[in-house]
Amino acid sequence: MPKTKLDWYKLICRGFLVVIGTIIVALGNVAFLAPLDINAGGLNGVAIIARHFAQENFKVLLYNIIITAGSIILWLAGLIFIGKEFAIKTLVATIIFPAANWLFTACPGISDLINQFGELIKTAGSGPTAGNFLMAGIFGGVFVGTGVALTFVGGGSTGGVDVLTFLMEKYIKIKQSIASFIVDGTIVVVGLAVLLPQDGNFLLPCLSGIISAFVTALIIEVIFIGSQTSYQVDIISDKWEEISAYAQDELGRGATIIHAKGGYKGDDRIILRVVFNKREYNKIRAHISKIDPKAFVTFTRTNAVFGEGFKSHVNKNLFTENKKNDKKDGE
Repeated sequence: MPKTKLDWYKLICRGFLVVIGTIIVALGNVAFLAPLDINAGGLNGVAIIARHFAQENFKVLLYNIIITAGSIILWLAGLIFIGKEFAIKTLVATIIFPAANWLFTACPGISDLINQFGELIKTAGSGPTAGNFLMAGIFGGVFVGTGVALTFVGGGSTGGVDVLTFLMEKYIKIKQSIASFIVDGTIVVVGLAVLLPQDGNFLLPCLSGIISAFVTALIIEVIFIGSQTSYQVDIISDKWEEISAYAQDELGRGATIIHAKGGYKGDDRIILRVVFNKREYNKIRAHISKIDPKAFVTFTRTNAVFGEGFKSHVNKNLFTENKKNDKKDGE
């Protein structure tokens, strides 16, 4: 358990991100994708496919039952194949996601407002046209991608088919953003194969769903993967000491001195290596050019940097951040 106020603050902030992210996912599904039957994958896509086989007065009920049952089944799969720690991380979203869907689709007042918004999306312009489907798919993808990425940043997961993306990352080493697109794309194709023969008009929702799934993966890449991006710069300059002093005194970044030999004349050279975050990119680049305009500089983008001044090596999550510390204190 957290021991200090700062630990509690971090725990609450991450928990807040997971809850808000999960609610945003549900809102994106219900407000943008479901009204136009846009199958962008996920449990929402499975529910959209299934409700086509139900009578009109049972569609909402079946939609929510599938999302709830699917969330529970996939959570159990995560518990069995990934482990207890992962199951704990996804537990919050497994509860919040179905609850948010019930709230947005079945709660009087709130569901009425969402339904009115959905009808507005359908009938905007001379709709529903290809433009209505396209815009709903894009904005639905933005909402879903943002929600998923926020839960990842918070150290959790939205549950559902995200369990499958984590399984793919664990066993076949595919990045979560790519795995998400593969899983969602498969659900879209299945929906197309099942429903298109019955309803030729289902082609537009499926095509919009493919675009929406791509937007979702892109947003996850930008927010989650992009939030971890840092840079490494290698500098060859006669004024490397001044540059090193700037990096350490002004930016608070350590510098590594690498002794090298030039390949042309065999001269002894110094390579100064500095690692920094993307917010400092323009600062350090401008300062290098100011100190030595003739410096030879190479910038390398990194996906993640761990250690002092950056992220911790410990894989922290919503509930088990202090697990190792607690065990150490008890020894």
